Amino acid sequence: MKAPTRFKLWSFYAAFVVILIISIAQVETNADQNLDDASGALDKSWGLAISILSLIVIIFTLFSHLNQSLRDRIIDNKPEAIIILILLIFSTILVAIVSGPDRGLAVDKNGAVFIGNMYYFAWAAFINGVLILANFMESAYGINVTETMRLRSSSFTYWTALLVSSLVVMGTCADLYNRNCDVAVENKPQPFCSQTVLGVVTGTIAVVLSLIIVALKISLGAAPFLVEVGTDLLLFILYVVEIAVVTDSGGPGAPLGNLYYFSWISFLLTFGVGKACHEDYVEAQMIVEQQQRTSERPMPTLANVTSGGDDEDDDHDGKREKVDEDDVI
Repeated sequence: MKAPTRFKLWSFYAAFVVILIISIAQVETNADQNLDDASGALDKSWGLAISILSLIVIIFTLFSHLNQSLRDRIIDNKPEAIIILILLIFSTILVAIVSGPDRGLAVDKNGAVFIGNMYYFAWAAFINGVLILANFMESAYGINVTETMRLRSSSFTYWTALLVSSLVVMGTCADLYNRNCDVAVENKPQPFCSQTVLGVVTGTIAVVLSLIIVALKISLGAAPFLVEVGTDLLLFILYVVEIAVVTDSGGPGAPLGNLYYFSWISFLLTFGVGKACHEDYVEAQMIVEQQQRTSERPMPTLANVTSGGDDEDDDHDGKREKVDEDDVI
């Protein structure tokens, strides 16, 4: 029996976690890059423990794909769903431990990534876990998550991604503010704190507005077109300002870390929403034009039908008379 397509995804998951274990094990918690050595040592212990436990669970799942009896009991059943959810929780914790601002194992005291393998493979493991969950839902329950999101609206996927990325922007800026700016006014580093506040405000507004649009699309099947376009335009302007200020030299998003990457991702997603709205508008225009052409087509009337029937009778009578004349000759 052929192994399910998730076997390849589980194999990638194992490889990503192995790289994570090696990277975390090599971290020096007393290095100059770390802001808090005590926190670094604790995070390293938790990171190693969660990574090793994740690897054990993944190896067991891979073996279950190859063993007939285990495959029948676990794969495409509730046990696999529980395993996937647990590993997603582990991956979320690992992303926070590895890439958290200031004290993340893979970032320095300025929030910049200095251990690339750990940072990028932590995110790769998390994304791979999401893909495994989507594949499981399609295989076990026939729910194609990607197709379902696309059928709701061409922009639904972009709005969902924008919601998640804006949540990261908001959370990262809030954490940076709590760590660096939660002091007396005269001791606050400026303009760093003001830039961080701008990031928090932009992320919060984007999360709230994206959540409203997503909720409208889920509950009603669509959001009012002008509301969606206006919201996207507002978020586009906000992220233009946010990127210009927050990722500027000396800003909280200047180092290559979560805030930098997700600020740009959010900005690009506003383009994706705009592109989807334009496609919806063009499609709606084509439907309207087609309906207009259909309505302009002349409808048959009783007079036309009667007239057509009389003409046909005359033709039949003419043909009958011609046949009679031939018979006489």
